Amino acid sequence: MKLNNKQGNERLNEIYKITSILLNDDNDENTLKNVLKLACSMLDLDTGAVCCIKDNQYQILEIFQQSGPDFDKNNLLRLEETFSIDTIKENQILAIHDIPNSKYKEHKSYLKYKTAAYIGIPIKFNDNDLGTINFSSTQAKNNPFTTEDQDLVTYLGQWVNHFLDRTYYKKSLNNKNIQLETLNQQLELNNSRLQEIMRDKNELTQILVHDLKSPLSNIKMLSYLFEEFSESEEHKDLLGIFDNSLTFIIHLIEQMETLNSVENFPLNNFLEEFDLKSFITEIIKGFDSTAKIKKIEIKFDYQCNAINIATDMNFLKRVLYNLISNAIKFSPFEKEIIISVIDTNKTFTISVKDQGPGISEEDQEKLFNKFNKLKNKPTNNESSSGLGLYIVKKLLKNLHGEIEVISELGEGTTFKLTIPHHI
Repeated sequence: MKLNNKQGNERLNEIYKITSILLNDDNDENTLKNVLKLACSMLDLDTGAVCCIKDNQYQILEIFQQSGPDFDKNNLLRLEETFSIDTIKENQILAIHDIPNSKYKEHKSYLKYKTAAYIGIPIKFNDNDLGTINFSSTQAKNNPFTTEDQDLVTYLGQWVNHFLDRTYYKKSLNNKNIQLETLNQQLELNNSRLQEIMRDKNELTQILVHDLKSPLSNIKMLSYLFEEFSESEEHKDLLGIFDNSLTFIIHLIEQMETLNSVENFPLNNFLEEFDLKSFITEIIKGFDSTAKIKKIEIKFDYQCNAINIATDMNFLKRVLYNLISNAIKFSPFEKEIIISVIDTNKTFTISVKDQGPGISEEDQEKLFNKFNKLKNKPTNNESSSGLGLYIVKKLLKNLHGEIEVISELGEGTTFKLTIPHHI
């Protein structure tokens, strides 16, 4: 359902209000509650909550409510009595506008708490904590949630992820500052403490990188929101340029974050089983706008009987993102990139093939070195940090995988990944 002009203006005013909170939240402990309050107003719902899920319990981290059951911050509920259990199982946004007349009418949340309308999305924060941001009401909505409603909740979920991360890392930063001050006082008396100080420095680097991601993610979220109200192709083109530049900055920060992690901290796999074909399809979709600029077609060929893979999803995503990003950067305009997957019984072989200039034997020998600059240059003045393939090699080691490069000058390049079905 498309918003009319009056509704669009009202929604834009609400977005401006939410924007002012997101960009000025440094010292306000009520930031999260204020965001929930404004979002409830925009969604026409009574309750907004952010929760953490542990041991089949639903812990309220923050809540705003106007009516319904009386809950407080830090209350513990049984997970099965909330719609968050379904949101986590679906692993995507869940929106039910009229629960009494839906397949969820026997749900424990409706029977116990009279939840008649619900919209929520999973969030992941502090590295491994899982939860949801959700909005609900004891009154059903007359109409289904709109695409704009779902976009709003999605963007707020991204912002809450970074907000909770930053809160966690700020506390860690204060603790580390105290530790560093003590260590500096003892440095002249005990030089053996130098290694410990260096470790603390690396941890602080990780914290600062997280702190940079939060405001950038706020800006990216706003670019999505304002795109709904752009009226001319010129405005959309400018927003596209802005968004692509912002995406590169965030990618560079993530590269530095990953580099700091692989070099200074033990990498522990977070094992998940998931659909490999759908996973790669979603990653490719993320490059639609980047490839479109250079009129590059990305083809995906999946030739496997097996569907699921059990590995670290985030590590594999970083590996494929770097390889596809490089293929686009070093491909000329109007070429093809072919991503293929074959099943070799106990392993998957994922190939990323481009029609670029190829890589010389001399450059292939130093291809996976850190901060390596090759003779080939990106074909549209794209930036390159020289970290991508170094990170790929490090992460693949953790996934018990291998990588092979096949290339000849003038014939393009193929990177082949071999990773086990199960770590």
